[in-house]
Amino acid sequence: MKKYLVIIIILISLKSFACDCVIKRLSDWQKSELENSECIFIGEVIEVNDSDLTFKIKVTESLDGGDSIGNVYVAKNWKYCSPYVERKGKWIVYGNMEDGFLRLNMCGISRSFEYPIVNRIPPSPELYENNITEDERKKIYEKFHAKNMEVAFSELELEIIALRKRIN
Repeated sequence: MKKYLVIIIILISLKSFACDCVIKRLSDWQKSELENSECIFIGEVIEVNDSDLTFKIKVTESLDGGDSIGNVYVAKNWKYCSPYVERKGKWIVYGNMEDGFLRLNMCGISRSFEYPIVNRIPPSPELYENNITEDERKKIYEKFHAKNMEVAFSELELEIIALRKRIN
């Protein structure tokens, strides 16, 4: 009996450490990020250290008026939650300072300019039909992915324009 109780407790405790990023409207996410971020900027990730889950990011444009251009933050990745910085590149950042490190907001909308998808457009139902070939399935998926990227780039551009207007 004790063995089963221990297993149940372990399973319940694992759930408490899991991320549960609820997909919601981008406008709701943006509002939440504005209200809960002390750092909002565009930056260039200049170094990534996988061994200690840190990265360095240099501010290229402040979007809240509070970050100095050229400032380099040492930032921490959340171990299990998105967004997760894996490589160098340009990012829009929403975060807070914690123990001397910049932490991107868990389940937030900080994202790279290379892959700015936040909300995905649902795939076409035809992707799941059994009577299509693998080549047809691949073409449908590529079209679906291209549409997601197109929407994501547009949303990112509009978001940056709105943030710039806010500080001017």
